[in-house]
Amino acid sequence: MNWKKILLITCWAVLVSIIGAAVGYTILGPHVPLPYQYEQETSPQDGDENHSEDVSSLGNEDIAAEDISGQDSPLSEDPTQPELPIEEKETPNASNYSPSTQDEATASLPEDGTDTEHLNNEAEDSQETTEITAPTPEENAAEETKEEENKTADHASDATIAQKDETVETTSAAEGVSTVSPEVAAINPSPYPPNPPVFSNEPSWKLFGQKVPEANGRPRIAIVLTGLGLSKAATDAAIRQLPSQITLSFTPYAKNLESWIALARSQNHEVMLDLPMEPLTYPSDDPGPQALLTGRQPEGNLNNLAWIATRGSGYVGMAAYMGSRFVTSERQMRPVMEYFKDHGLLFLDSGDNDASLVSSLGKSLGTPVVVNQRAIDEAQLSRQAIDARLAQIERIATKNNFAIATGRPFPVTLERIAKWVNDIEQRGFQLVPITAVIDESSLTTPTQEPSSPTTIN
Repeated sequence: MNWKKILLITCWAVLVSIIGAAVGYTILGPHVPLPYQYEQETSPQDGDENHSEDVSSLGNEDIAAEDISGQDSPLSEDPTQPELPIEEKETPNASNYSPSTQDEATASLPEDGTDTEHLNNEAEDSQETTEITAPTPEENAAEETKEEENKTADHASDATIAQKDETVETTSAAEGVSTVSPEVAAINPSPYPPNPPVFSNEPSWKLFGQKVPEANGRPRIAIVLTGLGLSKAATDAAIRQLPSQITLSFTPYAKNLESWIALARSQNHEVMLDLPMEPLTYPSDDPGPQALLTGRQPEGNLNNLAWIATRGSGYVGMAAYMGSRFVTSERQMRPVMEYFKDHGLLFLDSGDNDASLVSSLGKSLGTPVVVNQRAIDEAQLSRQAIDARLAQIERIATKNNFAIATGRPFPVTLERIAKWVNDIEQRGFQLVPITAVIDESSLTTPTQEPSSPTTIN
């Protein structure tokens, strides 16, 4: 078979298809679905004609109705009698009478002057009736007295209702204060005290801290994750995936800080705030606009500290962020430690500088102070380096009976900590929040013995 035969067969097939399509279209016709019934539109001229017909029919009906009413009405018998205002017939009162009624009546009189005297007599009778029905001054005074009595009674009833409403609102408010639990309260069962009192003599680190079981001779390890609140994914993972014994510290520059703290406390975590302070590498490393600086007056640093403290609530203390230079200045640190003492807050030193005065000032003032001993992810962000740091923490805890470590919310850090805490109990250690490693014996402020009086011979 050559190409000519192929071409001939193709042309015949196309021709047959075209003929078949034409025959089918002719016999069957186009299939067009109609979603609604077609109605012929009326032209504007037809609409005008119909409208005119309706108007004319309505006009004829109105005319017929008027004719019927005219036949039934007694006034139609005497065409010369003018129509009087309805208001004067029905309600002859002084308030309804107006001069325009007499003018309308006069204007409607016929030209020949018939029945003029009759209409004038009716007008005089209506005026006399109006004068008779007008209230006297004594009646007006009596009505005014009644209105004043009614107003006085209304005011008294309004005052009584308002007093009752205030009583109900006060009662409901008092019931709301006594029954509604705080929004940041932990979920029951919780190691936190239920509904902590608004006014309490307990310091904040005890009021918002966990109740830890006895160690029974096991070394305690406390881990604090700092810098939370900037990354939503990392913060949410740290709150939900790590055990409640891990303490979480949030940066004061985070958005929705109160919401993050409430979520962390609902998962039974102890909460802290980061306290940015001046490092030795400042200004290359900037701790932020609200940081405590050695070049600023102590009053200005206290204002920044107060701003940071008001960023959240329900936290047990603050963790130093940087601050390797600031912690060496007694002039700047002493007011800060006094603030922590007065507000019952815990201070966590970063441990970056051995010359830090935090521990000595805390002992002298009775401020709870703890010092970080290892940074889990400071040197390298690798699984091997983090595992080696965690092993060092265990050795420190075995030696000192406790250990404190800090970390950042990096994904690898969260992964290695979550794996490390799985069998920490089997290895003979107790994972605790930061408040469980406070030495309460060091919080008593040393008292000076009174000097003996000297006798003068």
